[in-house]
Amino acid sequence: MWSIDRIEGEYALCENTVTGETRRIPLAELPQGAGEGALLHFTPAGWQRAEQEERARRRSMAAKVRNLFGKNLFRE
Repeated sequence: MWSIDRIEGEYALCENTVTGETRRIPLAELPQGAGEGALLHFTPAGWQRAEQEERARRRSMAAKVRNLFGKNLFRE
């Protein structure tokens, strides 16, 4: 799985969430609406958003914030 770290011009700088490898992917190859923080996986049809994993990651981060600060700073 890949995470979009940042957008640089016409490319998304992505990091493999397992190996740490980085890759520049042309924005034109990414699904509509994919931006910084989006999770992606590559299929025979091209890059696809991993929306279920994104929701799980947001819930996990929100729980960590609650544990640290005692409040919910992120909303789903």
